[in-house]
Amino acid sequence: MPSRADARSRNNAAMGAATRKAKKTSTAVAGTPVERLFAVLNLAAKMGMISAADIVYLLDLPRPTAHRMIATLEELQFLQKMPVKGKYAVAPKLVGLATSILGSTIVYAPIQALLTAVAQKTGETCGLALMSSGEVEYIASVMGQSPLTLQFQAGQKAPLHCTSSGQVFLAALPPDELARFMASGPWEPLTPKTITEPKVLQERLRKVKNQGYAANESEYIVGVVGAAVAIQNTDGQVVAALTISAPKSRRTLEEVVAMVPTLTTYADRIRRAIQPR
Repeated sequence: MPSRADARSRNNAAMGAATRKAKKTSTAVAGTPVERLFAVLNLAAKMGMISAADIVYLLDLPRPTAHRMIATLEELQFLQKMPVKGKYAVAPKLVGLATSILGSTIVYAPIQALLTAVAQKTGETCGLALMSSGEVEYIASVMGQSPLTLQFQAGQKAPLHCTSSGQVFLAALPPDELARFMASGPWEPLTPKTITEPKVLQERLRKVKNQGYAANESEYIVGVVGAAVAIQNTDGQVVAALTISAPKSRRTLEEVVAMVPTLTTYADRIRRAIQPR
């Protein structure tokens, strides 16, 4: 029968292995206190149990900082003391929070299903974009089925002035907000076709507003054509954009523009999915 010493030896070996594994994937943490707290939680999730010494060694933080962060997370009930001296593990409150976050992703299910339908109907990559901190940010996307297609990931950002989705957002801005944006021009050209002059962009935005969609050919990425339509809330405010992109070698701009009615139909369905009456 194994002795207590043997059991302790196995436990110490297991914890040592976990520490070495975490060390391989960790880096020194800089930045704000919030970033450091999340780094500690991430470390606890990887190792199972952590101590102040682990934080000092693996995250390269001062010992007083390590103790202070453990105390804060314990007070918030995100970490709890373990029977092993000086060790802490993820607490039930944090596990419950993680469960709630996973459950909240169900709101993306209808959006993803509708984006998939757009991609299937058009054969091209489509995405849902928001305007965030003066940029376009894609929060969901589905790739087209063709071997020659485009790919962009959720969280990817792009400029406002030279993307079809960005021009949809700009065309919907109140005059004073649009004037402030125009004052930030002229802009650096990303391609030979990038609009750089505020007066030229102003004219483009008038066209976007009148026709109800934006179209783009090689203004952001050479060889890429795209189009976007607005998604409005119940108050008529533009809250998102549904966009489609294709390589110019396979689709002309006219062919992509011909898909705008499909985009408009699904933009309305997405609006109803995220804001049911």
